[in-house]
Amino acid sequence: MVNKKADMQIQQMAFMLLFVFIFFAMAGLFLVMFYSKDVKSTYEAQQINLAISSLETISNMPELNCDSQKSFCLDKDKLLVFASNADRYKDFWPVAYIKVRKIYPIPAEQIRCPAENCTYYEIYNSNQSSIVGRDTFVSICEKVARPSGIIEDVCEIGKLDVGVKLRTA
Repeated sequence: MVNKKADMQIQQMAFMLLFVFIFFAMAGLFLVMFYSKDVKSTYEAQQINLAISSLETISNMPELNCDSQKSFCLDKDKLLVFASNADRYKDFWPVAYIKVRKIYPIPAEQIRCPAENCTYYEIYNSNQSSIVGRDTFVSICEKVARPSGIIEDVCEIGKLDVGVKLRTA
């Protein structure tokens, strides 16, 4: 009789320990799920911040900027070079895509550069999915020599559009 009582107490203790272990395992899984949602939203916010900060960085890069004294001014000739050689610079950009579109004067149709009367430059495109983009207004300028011999900047209004990849679950 003593052995049966001791066996019963051992079984009760084993079931109690098993229950406590399962309880804490489920509570731990719940906490992991709760905090992983927070990590995902933080990651997405950081990616959007990357896109926003990349706008100023890219527009002020010497490789694209009109003049070191001007902010948010892109050189049309430099844009054309980058758009013509987009594949060569694929490891150069920390973003998913970069496009520059002319918005004023308003184009009749969208024509990709390099082409006659083109309206947008696709500087880089990684062809990724789940991308969020941010844009800002820029000046697209080129130096033009007038018949009088004066060299001046002729500018159009454009938009610099930068996209970053968001992870999908």
